Amino acid sequence: MNRRLPHFCSFTLLTVAVVATSSSAVHGATPDRASFGTAWQTVDCKTFDLPAAIAAQTDCGYVTVPEQHAQPQGRTIQLAVVRARSTSKAPAADPLFVEQGGPGDSTIGVIVDKALLAFSELPALLKSRDLIFVEERGTRYSKPFLSCPELDAHNIAVAKGEKDYTDPSWFKVCNDRFKQQGINPNAFNTLENAADVYFVAETLGYPQFNYYGVSYGTLLGQYVIAQADKHKAKLRSVILDGVVRPDIDFNLASGHTFSYALRNLFHACAQDQQCSSAYPNLEQKFLAIINQLNQKPVPLTLTIPSSKKTFVTQLDGNAFLIGLEAYLARPYSGESAHGTSIPKFIQAASQGNFGWIAEKLSENLESSNDSAKGMYHTVLCARAKSIQVTPSQVLPPPYPQLIPVGIREGEAVTKVCDVLQAELKPPFVYENPEVPTLVLNGAYDPVTPQPYGEAVARNLKTAYVYTFPGVGHGSLFAPKGMPAGVCVTQIADSFLANPKQTPDSSCLTQIKPAFVIE
Repeated sequence: MNRRLPHFCSFTLLTVAVVATSSSAVHGATPDRASFGTAWQTVDCKTFDLPAAIAAQTDCGYVTVPEQHAQPQGRTIQLAVVRARSTSKAPAADPLFVEQGGPGDSTIGVIVDKALLAFSELPALLKSRDLIFVEERGTRYSKPFLSCPELDAHNIAVAKGEKDYTDPSWFKVCNDRFKQQGINPNAFNTLENAADVYFVAETLGYPQFNYYGVSYGTLLGQYVIAQADKHKAKLRSVILDGVVRPDIDFNLASGHTFSYALRNLFHACAQDQQCSSAYPNLEQKFLAIINQLNQKPVPLTLTIPSSKKTFVTQLDGNAFLIGLEAYLARPYSGESAHGTSIPKFIQAASQGNFGWIAEKLSENLESSNDSAKGMYHTVLCARAKSIQVTPSQVLPPPYPQLIPVGIREGEAVTKVCDVLQAELKPPFVYENPEVPTLVLNGAYDPVTPQPYGEAVARNLKTAYVYTFPGVGHGSLFAPKGMPAGVCVTQIADSFLANPKQTPDSSCLTQIKPAFVIE
């Protein structure tokens, strides 16, 4: 399974020479649903599986957009959109657009249906302004949905040792089906996704808006910034959380980014008296585990989520890393926990206990019901010309044992792109760097490490960069009650109130890495 990130053609729209970015939020009446543009079609929020508590304060619908924005009179597609109305009696007139990662993950399914109730950060931001959730083109609730259920059978076959990890035959079947359905793969890329954000803002009647993106949503956010002077709606500010560099192959960089995150974790444990006492020599134990698994894989029982059937796989070093990635991305043993169990798990593995990793590897077997794996690849394959640096040019040397996982991940995507033959888009170019941007990093992020966020920030004139200790991929989604969650909300709220002023980040000094000790 390729790593999902928990993304110019010329446009016919009039070009505006100056980007409007007011320093303070403007308060006033937000658009009433009755005033939405003709591209909007209201639907029952049950269509998007919204919990009743959320549906009561939201507007749900489809926005019909051009399949390709350079051809506004051509074919159309539909984007699922949810507007969560602010709980304030006098909300800011500029909403916050919230976009999920992947690429291919569902913004509505992951963030609205689950995170809006499970985490406190978004409801806190909802107190000041509306939140707009656009289901990116090709993803679960939008039409069409570029799902590839064939990937599930492929993943299971790989785990059983029946197919090679990089075999692209599953995608050939999926791509042939897309062709039969008349789906144009060249319409599903980050350029079009960025134009969709502006189209939705204008359809809903917002003259100005803010943008938040996590994971792939940060790559999309950089394209949104680049298009800021090409649309009627104005981009006021941007928050990038778990930042993707537009010029690197993040799959190929897997060994480097894993290594960066793990070194941060090992250092944090060594600096913590309890962790270092309970789990000494953590780095050496981890590397010894990888070496042993590569020399002699161990049997591990996995469970297919849909059928609950079990089978025995062979756990090697690469599979161990993929299972560990989920714990780095969300380094907590549960949503209410305030510490990571990774040191405990590595200690257990060093003693031959790998049962803890079976749950994550089992979950990875099936993902097609929610994730648009077709859209994942149309996005990645179209951006090949933007890949201009190698992992070794931008990140510290990785652990040698981790290099193979990156080579494998990169090769798997390349083989799919050979099948897809997507139209290559021009290399990404930074434009409109004056748009104020808040950059958030997690110290344990195994996919988009701190150096990525810092590199992107250097291309912007007004950028504030903060790294959260003990946090993984997506700082805004720390569990309820965790100090990092409270702090990131304070920083984001301060930034949105006045994007041209350095936000108060004093709370960062109170955040310390925490560990589950047994």
